[in-house]
Parts: sequence; structure tokens; C-alpha cells
Amino acid sequence: MNLGHETERVEFKRSTSELREGMESIASILNKHGAGELYFGVRTDGEVVGQAVSEKTLRDVSQAVGNRIEPRIYPIIEDLKDEIGNTYLRVTFEGHEPPYACDGRYRIRSADEDVPMAQEELARQFAYARARKVPWDTWESERPIGDVDEDELRAYVARGNECGRIAFSFTSVENVLSRLSLIRNGKLTNAAEVLFCPSSTFQLSMGLLADHARTDILDLHHEQGTLFSLVRAAEHYILVNTRRRFVIDDYGPRKEIPELPKEAVREILFNAYCHRDWLSQARVQVDIYHDAVEITNPGWFIEGQDPKEHLAGDGGSSLSRNMLIAQALYRSGDIEAYGSGIPRVRNACKEAGVQIEYVRVSVGTKFVFHRNDAFADASDVSVTDNETINAIRETANERDETVTETLKGVDETKAERVETINEAQADSHEIITLTDDEQRIVDVMKSHPDASYEALADLVGFSRAKVGRLIQRLRNLQVVNRVGARKNGRWEIVQ
Repeated sequence: MNLGHETERVEFKRSTSELREGMESIASILNKHGAGELYFGVRTDGEVVGQAVSEKTLRDVSQAVGNRIEPRIYPIIEDLKDEIGNTYLRVTFEGHEPPYACDGRYRIRSADEDVPMAQEELARQFAYARARKVPWDTWESERPIGDVDEDELRAYVARGNECGRIAFSFTSVENVLSRLSLIRNGKLTNAAEVLFCPSSTFQLSMGLLADHARTDILDLHHEQGTLFSLVRAAEHYILVNTRRRFVIDDYGPRKEIPELPKEAVREILFNAYCHRDWLSQARVQVDIYHDAVEITNPGWFIEGQDPKEHLAGDGGSSLSRNMLIAQALYRSGDIEAYGSGIPRVRNACKEAGVQIEYVRVSVGTKFVFHRNDAFADASDVSVTDNETINAIRETANERDETVTETLKGVDETKAERVETINEAQADSHEIITLTDDEQRIVDVMKSHPDASYEALADLVGFSRAKVGRLIQRLRNLQVVNRVGARKNGRWEIVQ
């Protein structure tokens, strides 16, 4: 009988005379995969040749595992027979407390070999071993208290005062952090560092992608900052790169409705940083496609947590990988009690007609907002060519960029987007859907109301002529207005 080939999870030994080598294979496989199988009485080509097996043989294998491998594991050891009566042993093992040593030496599986573990990998595994006993966010940070962003901390305390979860006022950085249990032995905890110290490395990547193959990147940004500033940056990036509509009512102010519910996006972003694996070198990632917005964070759900239960509202466990960070975010009102946020996300997205899901990926957890064409299907306004632009490519070498627009159901040879907005019929209000370019102009006007046409062109990277056409349309739609003289006037976003 042939059992196949050796793999990264399966090792063959001809007999228990190779017991020491077999123990090395167990430790190596555990350090790479956490589980595997070891056979005695089998050649390296998988052919069962058999060996004598007695009760003493089984004890010898069991004692070798117990005496040679640390931390201790408890394998299943079985004696089996093939179809012609050859007896062989199968040792089935698993363990989830790496790194594992055999006789004090650390190895790791590579193909069908057991090779010495690199010092960097060994240090990484020891760090995770420590985090299993003492949560990472409670460790003492190497950052000095002087690195804390005081303005960010003051704003945090103000939010906590407003929601009634922080009863004291801001006095000093050290005093506030001590009262929040974010200082240990006179040093910042890791929780304090990620919450209030600007990161020394990029902790957020954001991109616009033309397809899910990720071969065509239309825009890419990397950000450093405090946890709060990173959430704000990601929230803004998603908002300005997805569709929005304006509802104009005769008896009230103009109402802006984003494609994805703001509260849902914000909750998922805070979750991404709150529950991520901070020992991983990976970043939180925001990817925007024509049909989805994906937020990926390092680390999958911890043991005992089920994403399906969370989405169904049944994941009531209060466990978190970073309880100190979670408690701090709760006190400021940035998140609610753990386990209640995802049901609120689900309800908000259901109301907006947005489908959501969790996906397990190699780096950790991906949350997906599936985009739809709900904005294009509004029945109370007639719109020709009402799909928003899915992707815009801007050349880096020319101010008068070449723009490729992909419009659903529209001939790609059209030079300009044509929209006909008819007057509202029976319900006394109309919906205005802005293109991505128009929305970009509006966003820049909000942050630079004094900008001239030339300055706006520089800020958005469009030609002066294109900016003029976009502004004219926005003024025709009564979305923006120019107040004051031509040279020293300012832009006003009509509310």
C-alpha cells in the first residue's frame, strides 16, 4: 500500500529507529502549520513496509513526544495494518502554542524538510506566545509620553465627557492617561501609543482599483497617524470616492445621502483597528472597486468568535484581542459595547440596500460592502446616463490628463458625460447625483473656499478648462455659488 508523498504536514519514517528525527519533524510541522501526521513503517516514497509494533513501541513513541517536545502536546498514536498485514504507526498531532522545540532546538517545516528557524521568525513566534498570556495592548511601549498628541487626547476626553463615560476633565497628558489605565509603571502602554501617538510607520493603505485582479491601480495613498486620525482619513477617502446624492426638498435644506451609510463605514473602520493583530507587520487596507468597498485588517477573529454570528446579531461575546483599546474607544463613545456594533452596521446597510459580508483572507479579515446601482434607480427623477463613473485614470506627466471613463451601459467613446435632470413630478423634491469629478470639486471647495479657478485646477489636478466646465454645471444645479468679487470672493456650498 502506498500513502502518497511527504508534504509540509506529513512525514514518513521507515521505523522507530528514526524516533529522534521523527520528533524533530513533529516540532517543525507544529511551528509552521499547527497540526500534522507522522508515520513509522513507511518509506519516504510512501510505500508501507511495516515494522514490529508492541505495547512498548507505543510507549516509546508517547514518551519521546512527552520528553523531547516543548510545550507539551498530546498526540493520538495508532497501530494500523495495510491490506497484506504490514503493521505501521500513525501519530496524529496538533498544537497551538508555538514555538515548539525538540531537544531545545527550534526548526520549521520547508517542503518535506525540517530546517533551523531563523532568529527573526523565532522572535516573532515568542512575541505571539507572550501575547497569548499577556495581551499586546497592555505591554509597555517604548514611546515616551512626550510623543502623545495632546490635541487628540483633549478631543478624546471631550467626547467622553459629552457621552457621559468620562467623568473628569483634561488636566495633563500623564494624569489623563493614568486615570484611563493607559500608563503602566510610568510608561505608555501599547494601547496608549496606537491611540494617541502618531505612528512611525504607515498603518493605512487606500486605493482605487479598476478590477479585482489588482493589476490596474488608479489611485494609491499611505497614511501615518494616531488611530483616530487614520480612521478619519479612511472615512474621508471612502466618502469622496463613492457616490452621493442630494435630496432637495421645497420645505427644508438640501440633504446629502452617501452611497454607504456613514455610521456603518465608521464602525467597521474602528473595528479594523480595535481588533486587529498589532504584532503583524501588515496594515489596515481600504480598496475601492466599481462594485465593492473592502476593508481588510490583519488577524482573523479570535477563538470563540464567529463572524456569521456577529452579522446575525448572535455574537454576544465580550472577548477581544485588544481589550484595553476596546475599553478606551468605548469610553469616548467611538464604539459601543463590544458585540453590538455589527448588528447596527447590518441594520444600517439593510436599510440602505447594501449587502455586506466577512471574508477570511491570508492576511486576516476582510469586510466587504457590496456597491449597487440604487442611486441610479430613483423613481422620482428621470436621468439619462445616470451611472457614476467607475474608474478615472489620470496621467502623471500632463496637466491636461487623458481620462478614461467606464460608464455602465454607456458607449465608452462619449467624450463627456451627458445628464438630463428633469423636474420632480409628484413628490415636490428631486435627487441630484454628482459625478466623481464634480464631487471632487465640491470637496476641495469645502476645504479651500477662497481658491481661485487656477488654484482649484492645481488642487484637483484637472485642466483649467475642465474645472470651468465642472463648476458651471455645479452652479447650474445650485450646488455651489460664488460669493463676493471675482478676485477676493469665496465658494459657498449651498445647504
